[in-house]
Amino acid sequence: MWSLALLFLPGMTLPDAPDGFSAGAAVDRTLAVREQERSYRVYLPRGWSGASPAVFVFHGEGGSADTVQKYARFEPIADEEGFVVVYPQGIGRNWDYAPGSPVVRSRGFGALYSKEGTSAETDERFDDVALVRSIVDELSDRGVIDPGRVFATGISSGAMFCHRLAAEASDVVAGIAPVSGGMSEPVASRFDPKFPVSLVAIIGNDDPLMPATGGPIAPILPQDRGRVAPVEETIARYLELDGISGEPNVDTLPDGPEDDGTTTRVYRYPPGEGGTLVTIYRIDGAGHNWPGRPLNYHVQMVGKASQDFDGSVAIWDFFEQCPPRRVVR
Repeated sequence: MWSLALLFLPGMTLPDAPDGFSAGAAVDRTLAVREQERSYRVYLPRGWSGASPAVFVFHGEGGSADTVQKYARFEPIADEEGFVVVYPQGIGRNWDYAPGSPVVRSRGFGALYSKEGTSAETDERFDDVALVRSIVDELSDRGVIDPGRVFATGISSGAMFCHRLAAEASDVVAGIAPVSGGMSEPVASRFDPKFPVSLVAIIGNDDPLMPATGGPIAPILPQDRGRVAPVEETIARYLELDGISGEPNVDTLPDGPEDDGTTTRVYRYPPGEGGTLVTIYRIDGAGHNWPGRPLNYHVQMVGKASQDFDGSVAIWDFFEQCPPRRVVR
């Protein structure tokens, strides 16, 4: 990892952030997408020096740009490493992660576990892929981000949406990092990206909401959310996409300071086409959580949270190594 401070000598002047943006601060912005007003939050790192890599962070069902910002805590890493963080806001606190599957809109995370708190909407849909394209265009045109180094991460339904971005917007995202979220069956059935996409996936092997073996999504919750493909099949799709055929190197991470009942194994595959990368974190004993963060709900509902590593640090370490996307738009 390199330090942004090392790139500048004393006395050098950094460029001012474009109007409407502020280095070292998060700014909320709106834009029109398909005649629908959409919103996102963007954080430029302290010492921002011009068009920078961008990490899009997608909240889970019931979450928001604000809650995932506080939960994932990318800002200190961005300040050190010099990347921009973008937190889009999903309509109804969710994402259209699977064409044709139910989209559950929510009033908040605590309401997810009752039928009164959610409503399945299959008739009204919003183009979330177009939202991402529009944000990338806006930030690129303003000189805020480097359009060749756009990455996406998210948790739960936000993670599932990352897989859809890889499938439908491989000309935009150079790599994705789904956390506790698999590839929906509709996306898997027609997964044929135009370009290779690097993947780092963080998977709790005991996730009660996102079964590693595939099947109904969140079967313990009242609403139908569609189905998720098995983890092994999803990994195989990316290996094929990226032209990777070698066996992975496998490392077991040291247990964290807390006895959290989890064990993390990291599978690092050899580079593929154009240097694309695939790395998989498989966490025995872990559930539906972001590593290195406290439980986001009752352990009986979401399972254990691993403290063996900081998920946000691991994600950026991976993205930093990924080859840039050749901009074709």
